Amino acid sequence: MRLASVMLVLLSLAHAQRFRFSPLSEVTILEREGHAPDTQDAKRVRIEQLFLQAGCNRSQLSEEPLQSAAAVNVICRLPGKSGEKVIIVGASYGQNVPESWTSAALLPSLFQALSSRKRHHTFIFVAFADGSKDLAGAQFFAGHMTPADVDNTEAMVNLDALGFSPTKISSAASDKKLVESFFKVVYSLRQMASQVDLAKATHVDSEPFASLSIPQITIHSLTQDAVADLHSPNLPDPVEFRADFYYHSYRLLGGYLAYLDETLKPRHHEK
Repeated sequence: MRLASVMLVLLSLAHAQRFRFSPLSEVTILEREGHAPDTQDAKRVRIEQLFLQAGCNRSQLSEEPLQSAAAVNVICRLPGKSGEKVIIVGASYGQNVPESWTSAALLPSLFQALSSRKRHHTFIFVAFADGSKDLAGAQFFAGHMTPADVDNTEAMVNLDALGFSPTKISSAASDKKLVESFFKVVYSLRQMASQVDLAKATHVDSEPFASLSIPQITIHSLTQDAVADLHSPNLPDPVEFRADFYYHSYRLLGGYLAYLDETLKPRHHEK
């Protein structure tokens, strides 16, 4: 009931803000998600190939090796007009969590959806090399941000498992303004979305950024039952992947990132 009330308020506040992006076809999105590699290193190679295919050239594409493990964060940078103000978009490609591939595989396509127009913010897309039960990639990335990097990062958008139901947000720990913006885009694009929190069931890659006081939001598609399975001592039941849900999430995310680029105001920092 509380979420419904919030939605009504947000719908009444929604305005005709123009936000532009160029979504790819459903065929292309599903082709990039399909046939997930079996190993983490093969996934890294595949993600880099997808970024290059999406137009992220070699000068924009980089690797960040983790010191404590034989793993690598894959980073693609989309420069913006400001040169400094940054929005980070991240997803895990952990080797033992097959559902995570669905979000990591979307990063290059989100880059491509935004790259057709000059952006105000610089977007940094990061595929985190997390371990089977840790946030190693996200923690390493956040832990190696300089004070200037932290100060210039306006938001971190974390993508978790996508394509298993209509789009969800984990709102308990997410920044309220980012949540409000999300539902404005949901309304504008006439999409479906709801709230299912992950915080009590698992750790998410937005946590290291929240510890740096960077506004963050986690977007996923796990149902309440699927989240409950994460608490079970038994292996969770397999969750059915749905192409239509996946593509709708992609379009919603593309619109959301474009909207943030147009509307996100610089943070005020206490000195």
